[in-house]
Amino acid sequence: MTVFITGASAGIGYALTLHYLKHGYSVAAIARREAKLQALYQEPQCRYGHLKIYAADVTQKQIMADVVATVEKDLGPIELAIANAGITAQNLEAKLDLEQVEQLMQTNVIGVANTLAPVIDAMLLRGRGQIVGISSMAALHALPRISAYCASKVAVNYLLEGLYRDLKPHGIHVTTICPSFVDTDMTVKEQVPNHLCMQREVAIAKIVRAIGQRRRFYCFPYWSYHFLNILSILPNVVQGSVLNYVAERWFPRPIVMDSTL
Repeated sequence: MTVFITGASAGIGYALTLHYLKHGYSVAAIARREAKLQALYQEPQCRYGHLKIYAADVTQKQIMADVVATVEKDLGPIELAIANAGITAQNLEAKLDLEQVEQLMQTNVIGVANTLAPVIDAMLLRGRGQIVGISSMAALHALPRISAYCASKVAVNYLLEGLYRDLKPHGIHVTTICPSFVDTDMTVKEQVPNHLCMQREVAIAKIVRAIGQRRRFYCFPYWSYHFLNILSILPNVVQGSVLNYVAERWFPRPIVMDSTL
């Protein structure tokens, strides 16, 4: 079976690539950074499966269509496609950064669509397959300081939910995965406290199990999921106070020194 994974050069995508190689699959690993992808060939899991890497930017529609066609020629029909590539960003000031919004939407939303559209076309011809979107629990609530990121993940969730209904009658299953913080380079870069991050190995096991079970929608960890669900039914003033407190702990504003001192 051929597995197609974007964002495979780091974090969740890298770990998923190793998992499927270890279990003997043919894996097409896609990311912008070819040097990072090359490191996959040094991993011992490559002995068990068949790896091919493809340097490509998910924001480029024609490039992604060409990559999908090349993968199907090189490795055979794509049976499982995981749209994992994504970026995050904080906005620590009380303003809307339009450049940041554009970057997030281009990668997290348009990038997912560019990845899945040619894969879906191929799967429709065969009448089978599974597509997976790695979204985020940030899609469940508008969180201060990462509102643009939250908006991009809401769009991903709704896109995948609609595709689930559209494609199920045609033999194609759609799975949406919404993790909370996972121990990856991305969370380290954003300075998310370690105690809030799930170990990568634990997260990968949960993601793989949900994919194997063909879950329609899967959020983890459960305590975060239930916390956000409970929060959504509380009065707005309570929601605001709680979310501002949480944001201050997770994404503290930088300390500005008074230059006059």
